[in-house]
Amino acid sequence: MTKGTVVDITFYVIKLLEGLEVAVYESPGMKNTFIVDENSKKLVESERKEFHLWMARLEATVEDQRKLMRVLGYLKGMQEATLLLSAMGVPMVVAYVDAAYAIHNDSKSHPGVIAYVGHTLVYVSLRKQKCISKSPTEAELIALTDNVGLVELFKEFVEFLVMKKIPVLIVYKDCNAVVSLVTLGGGVTRTKPLRAMMHLGKEMVDEGGIRVIYKKGEDMLADGMSKPYDPVKHKPFALELLGEQKLVNGWALEDMNKKKKSDQERE
Repeated sequence: MTKGTVVDITFYVIKLLEGLEVAVYESPGMKNTFIVDENSKKLVESERKEFHLWMARLEATVEDQRKLMRVLGYLKGMQEATLLLSAMGVPMVVAYVDAAYAIHNDSKSHPGVIAYVGHTLVYVSLRKQKCISKSPTEAELIALTDNVGLVELFKEFVEFLVMKKIPVLIVYKDCNAVVSLVTLGGGVTRTKPLRAMMHLGKEMVDEGGIRVIYKKGEDMLADGMSKPYDPVKHKPFALELLGEQKLVNGWALEDMNKKKKSDQERE
């Protein structure tokens, strides 16, 4: 087992879900997670009040509630999972950047980002892109240039902590076309902003700020952040992010059991 610090919020999650009747799910997403049903009925007043205990979406629908229950059911099934923070290995920053093309109703794409410092997971992100891309290559290029600046900050922060230079930032992409655009140049972009993105990426590579390396699709870790996985595929993905930890913090459950026993004795 890899040594490190185990982050355990079991006690908090158990308290958060206390009294909530929800089925347990092995993955948080469904096939239609990123698809919005425009015809879904609005929640009635009593349902809205319960929904707003968890989310701030004003015009909540039955579909929103169903997706929320799915996430809470997944959280219930994973409430004993822990995150391993390990300082082992070379203090270098590695990022995985991926994008699912035109996955939303309005045909906008959805990027996912995962960043590590050594063996420690430090950042994950999944959010809808602000513009429509004409091809998967454009979506992947936008995902890269939109997120690499933030990942660079982790490298600068680590260098500040260790007071020395660390190895160059590595960004993995599973799109050969994007890797070629930002390392070799060339290609034709349809708009000025996209041309600027391509040259920005190439300039960062040429100056030695980052290395963009091709990674096969099946090895692209950020793929699980850009699209929902089925339970069979999601479980190994989640365990890898958590550091292959699925431990229970003794004091958390012990404290809960003591409280339950005390309540029973009072009754």
